Amino acid sequence: MRLSWRQLIRSKLRGKSSYFSIGIAFSGESVMLCALQKEGDELKWVLDASFSHTNWQSQLAEYVKRHKLGNTDCYVSLTSHWYQLLQLDQPKVPEDEIYAAIAWPLNDLLPPNTEYVYDYLNPPAQAAGQAKLSVVAIPHKDIERISKGIYNAELSLKNISIEETASVELTPESDDAVMSLVQEHGEEIVLNIVKGNQLYFTRRLKGFENLGSYSENELSMGITESLCVQIQRSMDYFESQLRQSPVRKVLLKLDTPLADELASQIQGNMGLPVNPFEPLIICGSGFNFKMASFSCLGAAYIKHANAAQSHLKTKSAKDKAASSGASSAEVSS
Repeated sequence: MRLSWRQLIRSKLRGKSSYFSIGIAFSGESVMLCALQKEGDELKWVLDASFSHTNWQSQLAEYVKRHKLGNTDCYVSLTSHWYQLLQLDQPKVPEDEIYAAIAWPLNDLLPPNTEYVYDYLNPPAQAAGQAKLSVVAIPHKDIERISKGIYNAELSLKNISIEETASVELTPESDDAVMSLVQEHGEEIVLNIVKGNQLYFTRRLKGFENLGSYSENELSMGITESLCVQIQRSMDYFESQLRQSPVRKVLLKLDTPLADELASQIQGNMGLPVNPFEPLIICGSGFNFKMASFSCLGAAYIKHANAAQSHLKTKSAKDKAASSGASSAEVSS
C-alpha cells in the first residue's frame, strides 16, 4: 500500500516520536499493542493495550492520539489464524530468482480465487538429502486492511512478521541451541529451536490450548509427560536429522498460572535446565512477562534487533579492514 502525498506530508510534519517502537499482534481473539521506550542502552515496556477485531482501527487511532504515539515505528506480528506456513522444495535457480520461482508451486497449494502475499525463510540447516523452504502466505486483503488501519492511525509501518519469527527476536543470544515454548492465550504452543539468533527448527504443538485450565495434579498425571514427549521428539530431530549439537536450555512462556510448577516438572523429566522466558526488556510498572504477548513484544523488539545486527556487521567489516591494513574510513558505517 502506498502513502498519498497528503499522508506523506502529514507524517513529516508530525516530527520524531518519543517512543522507540510499537508492536501490534493480531491473534484470533484480539488485536494487542505494546510500546517500548529507550532508556540509555535499555528498552522499557511502557504501554500495553488490547482492541476487539470489530473496531480495532478506530480504537487504535484513538489510543495513538491519546498517548501521543503518532509517527512511531510500528512492527506487526500475526498469529497462525492469519497465514499459512508451508514447506516447499527449494527451486534450483539462483538466489535472486527464488521468490519468483516459488509462485507456481505455491498456487497449487493455496485456495483458488484468493490473492496472497508471500515470503520465504531459508533455514540454516537441512535434513540430509533435503532442500526445503518455509513459505509464509497471507491473503492480500488482510495485509491491505492491516496496513490501512495502521497508516490511518498515523503510525509508521515498518514490518509484518509471524509469531514464530517474532519470538526469535526475544531469545537471548547464545552459541548453544536454546529451545523456547511460547503460547498466546488459548493458542497452540510454538516450539522454536534457536542458535546464534537463527531459527533452526519450529513446529506447533497441538492439544495444549487449554493448558491454563489444568491443576498441578492434572499436569503431573499425563499433561506434562505428553508435553515432554513432544519436546524430546523435537530435540531428536534437531540432533539426528539436522546434525546439530544438543539443546542446552529450555525457555517457557506458557498460558498457565502454574508455569513455575510446570517448568519444574519438565526439568525433572528432561534433565535439562528449564527457565522462564524473560527477554532483555525492562518491564514498566504493573507489567510482567507472564501477562505479555510475546508476538507483540517480539514485533516491537525487531527494530532493536535489526540495529544490533547492523552494528555487528559494520564492526566486523571494520575489523577485517583493520586486519588487512585498510583505513577504517574506507568502511561505510
